[in-house]
Amino acid sequence: MSEDKNKFGWGSEFSDELIKFTQPDIMVKLVSTIDPRGWPHLTIITSNRAKSKDQIVWGQFFAGTSKEYVQKNPKQGIFYMTPEAPFKFIQVKADFTHAKNEGEDLEYFNQSDFFRYFTYINVYKVFYNNVVAVTPIKALPPGGIPRKLIKAIEKEAKTNLEEKRLNVIGYKLFTNKIGVRAIAYIDPFDGYPIIIPNLQLNAIDHNRLYFPLTALKEDFLKIPVNSKVAVIGANFDMASQVVKGTFTSIQSVENIEYGLIDIEEIYNSSPPIVGKIYPEIETKPKVNNFTL
Repeated sequence: MSEDKNKFGWGSEFSDELIKFTQPDIMVKLVSTIDPRGWPHLTIITSNRAKSKDQIVWGQFFAGTSKEYVQKNPKQGIFYMTPEAPFKFIQVKADFTHAKNEGEDLEYFNQSDFFRYFTYINVYKVFYNNVVAVTPIKALPPGGIPRKLIKAIEKEAKTNLEEKRLNVIGYKLFTNKIGVRAIAYIDPFDGYPIIIPNLQLNAIDHNRLYFPLTALKEDFLKIPVNSKVAVIGANFDMASQVVKGTFTSIQSVENIEYGLIDIEEIYNSSPPIVGKIYPEIETKPKVNNFTL
């Protein structure tokens, strides 16, 4: 671990306290991987814990692109946060090493409170990851802003596009007052994804997101302008979508700074139908008859 990283509070391994922090079944657990374009991707993986000071294990119970991406590029950002206020969280950088379809870790996840009573869903593969860097436990300040300023931001930053990239479900996920929202970006220092929570992140309209810098400002200022980011919006009914796009700028209204993200791609990340939903994938009609 370099001196530069230590200045920002990263350590090279988990302490006993940090290992314990990751163990509850009910908490926010996110994994950010890197897609073939070099863009960050985000997904919720609840079967996910630190097994030792230098290893994290997480489980797969349905097919998704994160599991494909991590086998092509092992670099990951992993995130754990308590489910209730006052919120506490940790951030991790890790490298995927190998996967198994059997063993004690598979049994451990399937005996958890989350999976024990699901006869039709089980973890069937476990991914093993070496810890590269981990932060101490951090507090997430409230970060709320007055409704008057929210209205001012929405008026100033709306896109005025006729197109509606977020569908009805996505727009609701990114405008609900209560939900999970976090941003992932690629750290230009070492190429690993970093996940930062922002519960006040919101959709300005169906084509753009904003996030106030009223909490964790120094973390958000490290995101390079014009870089690609991934943003997850989830509710407590297991629905979630991931928006990918460009972090375009930081603006301000009455001394409240906020970042803007233009939506370029949307991924539905909750079963039963998982995959990209915007832009729509072009399909060709099936040919049943043809002549030579």
